[in-house]
Amino acid sequence: MNLGQVNRWRDLAGKIAAACCVIALLGLVDGLLVHFREPANLIKVLPGASVDINGELTDEAHQVEDLTFTSDSNQLKVTFAVIHKGYFLGGDMWRGRLIVGPEISPGEYNLSVIPKRAASSRKAPAFRIIVFPEALSLRKNSASVVRRWFGVSAFAVAAGCLPGILLAFGAVYLLSGRREALLAASGQAEVYRVTRGDDGYEIHFGLGTDHGISPGASVAIYDAAGQQVGTATVEVASRTTSVGSVASDQPIEAGYLVSRV
Repeated sequence: MNLGQVNRWRDLAGKIAAACCVIALLGLVDGLLVHFREPANLIKVLPGASVDINGELTDEAHQVEDLTFTSDSNQLKVTFAVIHKGYFLGGDMWRGRLIVGPEISPGEYNLSVIPKRAASSRKAPAFRIIVFPEALSLRKNSASVVRRWFGVSAFAVAAGCLPGILLAFGAVYLLSGRREALLAASGQAEVYRVTRGDDGYEIHFGLGTDHGISPGASVAIYDAAGQQVGTATVEVASRTTSVGSVASDQPIEAGYLVSRV
């Protein structure tokens, strides 16, 4: 590929990477906001579904056999898996599966999980179970914008963007290396650092003694439009990089090109 092709492909890869990052971020935000849009005790399901469920305990329970549940429908069952400490506040919690019978009628139901031998009168918040008649109505009532529009988890969308982000940034890295090599072969390099001083600018660029640059040499500086905006005098040169000083009234920016004079 020539320099023009490399530039076009690098720009395209950069735009793809940026788009994937934006989509992933929006997916993460949408997924996290679901927990603020709906109460933690609200569960939306379909007839015949089986979903994870967990909640707090009002009294100490040492094993799942100490737990039971009450519900206003015999089509709602809970199978308990484990009792554990809460992730944030450290209180006792339980985890299990909510099993919804296939014969249940659409509507709203209540379900409570309690120890079989309660030592206090305080009750844990009851779960609100909303049963929808079919998948489309469940999807349309989702608190997640992504799930409402596309029918998939917002976190799945964010995770799906990760390979695209890695591939796009990898392509940018490889194409940038190819671009630097093509520029260096033609006696050019990109300015990657600019420092403003009292007498002008100090610039750092990717040409060095391996490319015929030595202290005292002059290099021309070109802006993004290809117009010459100044000339730099090389102060320090290593094998592959150099530092030059520029006495210029025009602003010099990172990304400008230098060329051997």
